[in-house]
This record gives sequence, structure tokens and C-alpha cells, in this order.
Amino acid sequence: MTAIASNYNISTQHNNIFSFRSVSRNKVTDLRSLSAYEWLAQNEFVQLEGQGSFGFQNYADANKQFQAIYFTLKGDLAAHYAFFRGIVLAGQPKEIYLENIHENRSFTLKFYKKNEEVAKQYLEKVFRIVNEEIRFKQVLRKVLVNQEKHRLEEKLLFNELSN
Repeated sequence: MTAIASNYNISTQHNNIFSFRSVSRNKVTDLRSLSAYEWLAQNEFVQLEGQGSFGFQNYADANKQFQAIYFTLKGDLAAHYAFFRGIVLAGQPKEIYLENIHENRSFTLKFYKKNEEVAKQYLEKVFRIVNEEIRFKQVLRKVLVNQEKHRLEEKLLFNELSN
């Protein structure tokens, strides 16, 4: 848009009145990135069950902190548990492990603290895919309902014309 807009003039006769030079967008930047736990806490479709952080005392010099976040799905997303679970089972980055406990329909996200950004990006991707699928199904449902209404109207019109 900027390449086209930068050369645009309102009037060729009145070039001095207005000349559009460039486009700039104000981008709100978050100075502090959310942790995976904070990101999940802000998600309206997630019920957090808890979190844990574990260190390895036997290997203290390795300086590895292991994180675990426990959550369940709620709201509209809970109805799409099977789809969410399928996306999770389709594959995960090697740096994290998102485990599904099928008996109580909950999930456990496990990762090393140094891989927290990878975990958050993966969660964002999974939730985006599921939300897009939900939206697609809603739109498709509306289209199918409209097609059925149209078909019934055509049938009614045809019956009226044939009488």
C-alpha cells in the first residue's frame, strides 16, 4: 500500500494543496512478553488447574528448570475437545511435550524454562488452528442453512407456478 499511496496526489492541478507522502502505522508493542502460563491465563477458553516448576538437584550445574502447566478446555472450545486433541497428537516441537489425559479431558504442557517461548508459540498456533476451524464450521453452517432456505423457496415458487 505504501508504494501506491506514496505517489498519489488528490488533484493534478493542485499539487501543492495535498500530496500524500507515506503511510505509517502505530504498532502497539508489548515491552514484556507474556509467559506461557500468563498467556493461558488470559485465554477465555482455558481453565488453569495449576503449574509446577522442578529443578534437578543431582545436576544443579546443568541449570535446567522444568515447567509443567495443567489445564482443561472450557466454553466453546470444550465442545471441540476431540479436534483440539487431534491437533496436539498430530505433532509437537521437540522442545516441548503437550500431554493429554483423556480420562478427565485435561492437558499437561511440559517444557524447560529456556524453551518457554517455543511452548507459547506452539500453544498460539494450536489455538489459532482450532479457532479458525470453529469459525469455518459456523460460516459453513450458515451457508448450508441459507442454501436449504433457498431450495425450499424455489420449491414453493415452483409449486405455485405449476398450479
